[in-house]
Amino acid sequence: MSQDDFFLTNLELRESNEQGEVAAGLSHDSMKGMVLLSVLELAARGVPRGAVTIIHDAGDVGERYRGLASVLAGDGWAVALPDLRGHGRSEGERGHSAGLREVERDLGEIQDHLAYRMPDAPKVLVGVGLGALYGAHFALSRPGALAGLVLANPLASIPFESPEQPKGFSKFFKKVTGNSMGTTGYTGSRLSSDNEVATEWDANPLTHDQISLRAIEEAGRALNESMPRLTELDCPTLVLRGNGLAGNVEFDTSEDLEVIDLDGLGHHLFQGSDASRANDALSQWLNRVLPARE
Repeated sequence: MSQDDFFLTNLELRESNEQGEVAAGLSHDSMKGMVLLSVLELAARGVPRGAVTIIHDAGDVGERYRGLASVLAGDGWAVALPDLRGHGRSEGERGHSAGLREVERDLGEIQDHLAYRMPDAPKVLVGVGLGALYGAHFALSRPGALAGLVLANPLASIPFESPEQPKGFSKFFKKVTGNSMGTTGYTGSRLSSDNEVATEWDANPLTHDQISLRAIEEAGRALNESMPRLTELDCPTLVLRGNGLAGNVEFDTSEDLEVIDLDGLGHHLFQGSDASRANDALSQWLNRVLPARE
């Protein structure tokens, strides 16, 4: 396949309750109780050495990582670019997540989907921004599931704005719930210093700045509970740090936890004229810790 031979898969997943667990009520005939999760895929060129799933940032969309996917496919990796629920072409209320348990379930379903074609191949997660927090939570929640984890500009603090509390008489009739919408505060210029990338973000109909209160609260939980535990991970882990919009995470490294600083790259370091620096750093790390079989 050429580098442009992406194909779309829609995974049928179960709806969630407020806690992110599987909701009751299911009908395969009517699709009631089901959600379609959109996953853009790219096959490895040559003999596949494993599968990489890229977890996008808040308000983001998987297809923005086509460039990185092409690099990885050239190295022999099959690549999955999912749109998380409420994002891109996936179903779900725009900007809403029922929480970490829901994200963990969905990422697990994607890994199972990839394992159907490559049951014994190593699986790697690459998370960006909020997606990096999700990736860390998944790896800690499911020991043995991953052969590698990459965290690209993981959020060092939560930059999102919670929904405003109703004022005046409206406070008696309108309540803030987990589904109430706040904002990410993300704009193209905050995410990238590359003018073309910034303009594309602002104009892209699939990107947005909506995020629900539940998603904000669960992002904070991932930051506080997962990021301090990176040294407990059972797989090689790489942290790529550019100029993160919420600062950079500081932590102790270990034999299996490596940090590469990419000064000058913006928060979304896999897009833009200098994206090759981040792409190459990731590619070289994978070649070192998970070399292709002879």
